[in-house]
Formats: sequence, C-alpha cells, structure tokens
Amino acid sequence: MDWVERVWLQAEQVFGDKAKAAVWLSLSRTTFDGCSALELAREEAGYQRVVEELQRIEHGYAC
Repeated sequence: MDWVERVWLQAEQVFGDKAKAAVWLSLSRTTFDGCSALELAREEAGYQRVVEELQRIEHGYAC
C-alpha cells in the first residue's frame, strides 16, 4: 500500500464518509502551502504532514 492509499483510508476514518474525505483530500490548503493533501501524500514527508493534520482534526484541534 502506498502513501496516498494510506492517507485515503485514514481520511475516510476521520470524516466517516468517502465523499467528505475526497473533498478534504483534494482541496488546496494553506496548511499545506497551497497544495492538496493528496499532492503531499505522494512522498513520505508529505504523508506525515497530512497524517498529523488528520490527527488534529480527529481530536478537535483543527478545522
């Protein structure tokens, strides 16, 4: 399983819905310097940033 697949699974778990996860993953974000989560997740370092943000969302520390 590659980084993008892993981040998809985690986003679906956090948002509880494939459609919501898809929207969050595909939109560019200032948190990610204007990139989307999917763009960042192509490499390990970017994947880690996306996972950290998803954890913040899951625990209520981000919106």
